[in-house]
Amino acid sequence: MDLRFWASRAVVAFLGFVVFDVTAKLLCPSAMLEQYEPREKTLLADLVRAWKAAPQAPEICFMGSSLMQCALKNSSPTFLNEAPSFSWALGGENASDSYMIAQRLMSKEKKPKLLIYGIAPRDLLDNNVKSPVSTDIFRYLSSLDSVLGLPGDAFTSVDDRVNCMLKQVSFLVDRKNVFSKAANDTAVTLISNMVPAGPIRKSERASEQEKIAQAQAQLTAPDKPGDKPKRVDHFTPAQLAAVKPTDPMAKKIAAFELLQQISKGVTIFRYNPYCAERYNRQVVFLELLLAHLENIGVQVVVVEMPLKREHVAIMPKELLASYSKDVARLATRYGASLLDFNSPEFKDSDYGDVAHLNAAGARIWQAKLVETFKSSPYREKLALAHQSLH
Repeated sequence: MDLRFWASRAVVAFLGFVVFDVTAKLLCPSAMLEQYEPREKTLLADLVRAWKAAPQAPEICFMGSSLMQCALKNSSPTFLNEAPSFSWALGGENASDSYMIAQRLMSKEKKPKLLIYGIAPRDLLDNNVKSPVSTDIFRYLSSLDSVLGLPGDAFTSVDDRVNCMLKQVSFLVDRKNVFSKAANDTAVTLISNMVPAGPIRKSERASEQEKIAQAQAQLTAPDKPGDKPKRVDHFTPAQLAAVKPTDPMAKKIAAFELLQQISKGVTIFRYNPYCAERYNRQVVFLELLLAHLENIGVQVVVVEMPLKREHVAIMPKELLASYSKDVARLATRYGASLLDFNSPEFKDSDYGDVAHLNAAGARIWQAKLVETFKSSPYREKLALAHQSLH
């Protein structure tokens, strides 16, 4: 009797939620979604539309996080000569995000001949990512069938799996952040209208986002009135050591050093404390990515991206011990070529911050990649026509 009573209550509650969910979807103002979660106005959405619109896949694809993104951005425009290429390198991209891009958009019918995957330890361990299935990239590209096909150890818990599946079918669950932000802003507006406004006092301490914006503006400011803005992302050790407060470049150098400090602080948090579970989950996704690409016949070259010595120094020992070993093991298992570009020829002056290559570093990275592909084993293996990588 009691069991049937509670079962009927559960069914009624479920049906009520379904009705409420559908109603919310129909009545939710599109302007609110645009304001608080503009999914279709992101770089990822633009890339997805461009990929789907193309009649066939390009010969070469790049994939990776902002380390690969910066290396490509700062490379020569003639880097690939006439070989059609496409970049899936996105800031903050994890191995789980890379897998979802490949799994959802690359098939035996539409695939590149070659995928160059730039990998770094941050792709496998980021404390900003509590769950692989929670990132914007994963949420945008995932579907119910792709989530159901994931192994259990790809999730942080049973609740994580259930929540991920609910996001695929429920309008409300998938947009909790939208309604939370909208409710918060509405409450602030109501309170400010009800309570008499006092004197506006600007916070004496700028937020980290404000500091970054101010420093970025300083680095791109023209040296003289009337000059065109030109970003400065590199200073020699002599410039950094000898600068005086009265020097014309003093403000730019101060802005540069501030961004270095912020970048280092963000990087330290991403790795520390070391979480083996988070790392192992991303290794699972790296294996899924390489297995999928092997299955559809894409030749993969995994490039271990250069790491600044300062960057390596703040990485946990456990991560250092596992990263290269796991990448090499999986590359071998799935027939991917492996290039280790984390070499001494990259100096500290080749980085724009604690992690990313500047223009000088990108030129070295580009030259190493081009030189590698001139060798006959790669050219024969990839079957690229003539001088497509020159």
